[in-house]
Amino acid sequence: MVSMISPSDMEKKDLLWFGASVAGPAHQEANMPCQDAWAVGRWLDDERQPVVCGVVCDGLGSRPLARQGALAGIRAAKAAARQWARAPDAPVSLLVRLLEVLWRLEVAPAPAVDCATTCLILLVLPGSEERRVVGCVLGDGLAVVETIDGIKTLGGRLPGLFSNETLALGTVHHMNDWQILDLKTPGQLRVLLLSDGIADDVPTEHVASFLSWGNEFETRSPKGRGRALRRALERWPVPGHTDDKTLVYMRLEGMGQQ
Repeated sequence: MVSMISPSDMEKKDLLWFGASVAGPAHQEANMPCQDAWAVGRWLDDERQPVVCGVVCDGLGSRPLARQGALAGIRAAKAAARQWARAPDAPVSLLVRLLEVLWRLEVAPAPAVDCATTCLILLVLPGSEERRVVGCVLGDGLAVVETIDGIKTLGGRLPGLFSNETLALGTVHHMNDWQILDLKTPGQLRVLLLSDGIADDVPTEHVASFLSWGNEFETRSPKGRGRALRRALERWPVPGHTDDKTLVYMRLEGMGQQ
């Protein structure tokens, strides 16, 4: 787990979050570490308004430096988000381009192909009456965003790819391979960020129920949420699923409730 803020900051009035990563059975049997990484962060912009960022990266298991690539993806995404958020009217494509360049600098001098990782970044930017939600996904991670207008999803496994194929940093891809979400909302916001080890087991028709399942952890203490989620992921009930698993949950209060 990689965190951008300390546990004592988890109970900001406008933000509640928790998350966990666990190694899948295949990596446990091979005595290998989890190749997923995640981060959640909150900082104040130049106007002293809160910016929230969540990131999930999943190193490709077939690559020798997959874990290093995922951790580098977290660092690159954090740095790119902070810089891009200072000019939020800039195209989202510039956030993606900056992230890609910073990731390659993070993994250098190792070959990028050896460090390949998927990447999911979600930013929540302040506004006078509405927040702006920007999501970018390369690969098979999944973001679930619930606003007053309903539930939207971003990412997931693309049709036409085999189960062991995905797009990633460090593989051949194009700018339009990034899936983009860009919306505004004034009300409460709930977000799930999932690596494919979970996303592959959540059919579209069950997304709302799965979001409610994440909501059940809110009643626990701040430190207890992560522990309870980790136990739940270690006991993942889908038979035969061997992949690493990451889940991040965030809830932001409605505008004017900070």
